[in-house]
Amino acid sequence: MAAECAREVRELTKVENGSHFSAVHAKAEQIEGFQIDGMALQIAGEAPRKVVIVSLLKKSTNQKANSLSSILGIFLHSTHAPEKVIETMAKMGLSISVDAIHDTVRSLSAESSHALQYLGQTLLAAYAYDNFDINLKSTVPTAEKSTDTLKHLTSGLLFPLQHGVTRDDLKCSYELWRKSRLNPLTPQVLEQIPVAKTPIIPASAMDVNNSTVAGNIQAIERLMAQGGVFDPADVEDGESPDVTEYVVLVHGDLGTGEHISSMQQLFVPGLFHLKMAAADAIWRALIQPLSARQDQTSLMHDIAQLRPRETGIFGSKPGFRMMHQLIGHDGICRCLDCWRIEVEKINNAHKTLDDFAIVKPSLEELKEIANRLAREYIATYKLTRARRQPDERRDKQYENNLLINKYFLLYEELSYAMNIGDIAHVETCIITWTLIFKAMGKHKYATCMTEFLINLHFNYPAKLNNLFIKVKNGGNGSNRSVARVILESPLVEVYRNAHSVIETNFMHTGRTSLQAAPDMKKTFEGLLMKMRSSSPHIHTPGRQSTYLVPDLLDKGHELFEKGWKGIGTDDDGTISITLVMIRFFNNESGGEFEVSQIK
Repeated sequence: MAAECAREVRELTKVENGSHFSAVHAKAEQIEGFQIDGMALQIAGEAPRKVVIVSLLKKSTNQKANSLSSILGIFLHSTHAPEKVIETMAKMGLSISVDAIHDTVRSLSAESSHALQYLGQTLLAAYAYDNFDINLKSTVPTAEKSTDTLKHLTSGLLFPLQHGVTRDDLKCSYELWRKSRLNPLTPQVLEQIPVAKTPIIPASAMDVNNSTVAGNIQAIERLMAQGGVFDPADVEDGESPDVTEYVVLVHGDLGTGEHISSMQQLFVPGLFHLKMAAADAIWRALIQPLSARQDQTSLMHDIAQLRPRETGIFGSKPGFRMMHQLIGHDGICRCLDCWRIEVEKINNAHKTLDDFAIVKPSLEELKEIANRLAREYIATYKLTRARRQPDERRDKQYENNLLINKYFLLYEELSYAMNIGDIAHVETCIITWTLIFKAMGKHKYATCMTEFLINLHFNYPAKLNNLFIKVKNGGNGSNRSVARVILESPLVEVYRNAHSVIETNFMHTGRTSLQAAPDMKKTFEGLLMKMRSSSPHIHTPGRQSTYLVPDLLDKGHELFEKGWKGIGTDDDGTISITLVMIRFFNNESGGEFEVSQIK
């Protein structure tokens, strides 16, 4: 019996059974494709613990039959498990050794480098990079080494261009240079694109501080070098594709755009950063001023109902996520309150929306009410006229809430257009938010988005107009040395896949990173009761306010106009954003406002 078991174990250790894992020749596919169920089928079992026992027997018979222990070793390393723990598990046969893990990391890093070069040399890749800091507190100061333990590095990634983009689409470098304002010789509405999941390939981190123009040039050169694209003057023919005639897309934050504006680079602003700036503008306009928090109908009083323990955070400087959730939740309640008021006007018996739902209104009736809400409960051109009335006829809190509703819906509109890939819609939103940024003193964002629209429609070649792409990226991390960070930085996706493999195969519970949406029903009911009593959407003549919410679109228009000598071109000959606005808004001067037309 023992001899038969030994023979079966030896059979399972053969190369053709797929249980061998070479640390020095490791590939990402081996980690992604690991399935414990497959091993279970080989040993006619189904429980993971049986697989582990047989895996221990296999490894004791043949050290190369180590797929399970290799996956566990990479998993432990990616979770920053202490080396003592890893070595102990290696002695037990449950993991590979620390040295073997380091060999695997080097092998996977080399494989990632090949993948980067393969993608980069197609000339159909976009590049993105950002700065990150690590504090190497264990560094011992010496005469040769700086005592500054804070290191400024640059992370990067490459991703393929989607939606049928070809090299011919990007072969317009000379035309772009001819139209560029940097060229000393320098004298339409987009369609929706399908949402696609874009694969990304993390690049090695770079020991580059990109806080200067020179640092950004160096970061781009190194990032393109990782993609196998070099200066044609520095390499022999055939070693690197000649990128002279092609455009390279570079993504980054606002600081990146500022620093590379002096270079002939095609900068694509990140829409996620635009969304963050929009949320911050709303905070500055509606929460930051102390006087804006006093009225019963103010946004801060809504916050006290929605998130009573976090009013201090909202009053100081909330993060993007908190503002994003607040705009969504408060916006929902505001919409419901407006619907309640409007349906009660239609029929006094409809005291609640539940009463209205019982009569089962038709879709056409709902659309008609929705359009009335857009005309009556959101600030339009009528607001300017209302604010000219005597105080005894005005309701200043009502006026404030019409503007709050408008800003919330503009934010929701931007989010929706981004999420569904409606790039033409995104452009119209950019124009609106550019005015808001200008009004709230976010001049760098206003300038950046203005220049982007001007370049997109008047300077960039037509074939580039369909390359307006949204990219989301994030991440952070640190380690004990810069060299180690650079070595392991391309393996972010590999480590993430290792976690997924272990969690799935060992049946970890609660492994999803997506949390169920909280049940906000009772919280919303409380806020809606508060709105019913404070009446933010019912005009009450003579009601005063400690703060007047500014009409940011009018203010933005005014500030832009102060900088213009005339409509058409600025002093330096560049086309004014006025023409871009006219192009998009020339049909809004007449007719009734509809839900989709509110700006």
